[in-house]
Amino acid sequence: MSLNHDMLTPIGTIGWFAMLVIGPIRRQQYGEILIPVIFGMAIIDAWAVAPSALRQEHSSRLEMQLWAAALFPYVVILYWAGKAVFGSREAPKNDLK
Repeated sequence: MSLNHDMLTPIGTIGWFAMLVIGPIRRQQYGEILIPVIFGMAIIDAWAVAPSALRQEHSSRLEMQLWAAALFPYVVILYWAGKAVFGSREAPKNDLK
């Protein structure tokens, strides 16, 4: 693969922060928003070392794993968005009892 390894840091960091913030907001559990704040440095540090790890040990398997982990939050966010859009289009139920 020839993906830009330097993009792992912003893509991974932004995605994981977004997922960890959007999840509690949509569940209306605002106290959980503290999780990305408390573990913010760990999230940033994890993605900051990803490009250097790929430069030191170039492995297609490692590259695929890191990119999958970086893109995972975006898949979850798209799932939530699709569920919100298409879930609200359900036909109204007739309660005939």
